[in-house]
Amino acid sequence: MATPPRITDAERDAAITRIVERHDRIDDPRSSELGSDPRDVVTFVLNRGPAGVPRWVQAADHHDAVVLSSWCWWEERRRERRLLRQGITLGLSATELGAPLGIRSRQGVRDRLDRLDALLTSDRPDEQLGREARRAARQRDAGQNWLDQHRSEVRPVLLALVGQARWLLAVAEGAEQTTPGGDSAPAGADDIRDWAEELGIDCEDDLLTPATLALAGLLAAELRAHPSTMALDHRHRLRTVLTQVEGLRASLASAR
Repeated sequence: MATPPRITDAERDAAITRIVERHDRIDDPRSSELGSDPRDVVTFVLNRGPAGVPRWVQAADHHDAVVLSSWCWWEERRRERRLLRQGITLGLSATELGAPLGIRSRQGVRDRLDRLDALLTSDRPDEQLGREARRAARQRDAGQNWLDQHRSEVRPVLLALVGQARWLLAVAEGAEQTTPGGDSAPAGADDIRDWAEELGIDCEDDLLTPATLALAGLLAAELRAHPSTMALDHRHRLRTVLTQVEGLRASLASAR
C-alpha cells in the first residue's frame, strides 16, 4: 500500500473550511454537527446522508474528507511514535508496548520505531506557504532531489494548473455577471486567484520545492471543489490536470 502524500496543517484547515462553507451555502440544518476536529468532520461526511444535500456537495465533501483522512493517517503515525518513545522512557518493556500492535519482540518494536523515524524525519509542517518561507525551506533532501530530477515533467503540469485556474475564474465570473442576484464573487475565487498567482511566480522563477507542490495541492483542492468543475466532462483538460497534480504529489511522497 502506497504512503499517502503529507497533508499540511494549511491543507487540513482549508478542507474543513470548504466543507463548512458548502453546508452554510445550502443552509444545512445539521451543519452544527460538523465540529472542527478532522476526525469529527470525516464522520459527519460519512454519516450525513443525502437528504437535503445536493449531489455535487456530497461529492466535494467526500473528496475533502479523504484529504482529512490522510492528515489523520500521518497524525496517527506521529502519535504512535510518541507513545512508544514515552512508554520506553517510563520503563515499560518493549514487549509490553509491542503486544497491542501485534509485535512480539524487543527487536520488532525497535524496527517499528526505526520505520516511523524514517517516515517522519523529513516531515515539515509547511504552515506558512509564502514565497520567502518556501525559499528558506529549499534543501537537499530526497524530495528536493526528486523535484530537480523531474523538473521538466513537473513544471509544465504546474503551469497548466495555473492556466486552468485562470480559465475557471474567468468562466465563473462571466456566469456570475449574467446571473441576476448572484453572489458578488464565485465561492473560493479569492483563494484560487491568490494561490494561482503564487504558483505562477514560483514556476516563472523556477523555484520548485516540496512546499510548491503543497501549494499546488491547495489550489487543486479548491478547483476540484468549485461548482463549475462539477459540471465539466471527465475528459476536460482541467480534470486531467488535477489528476496529474495528485500523481506528482504521490510520486514526491514516495521519493521522500
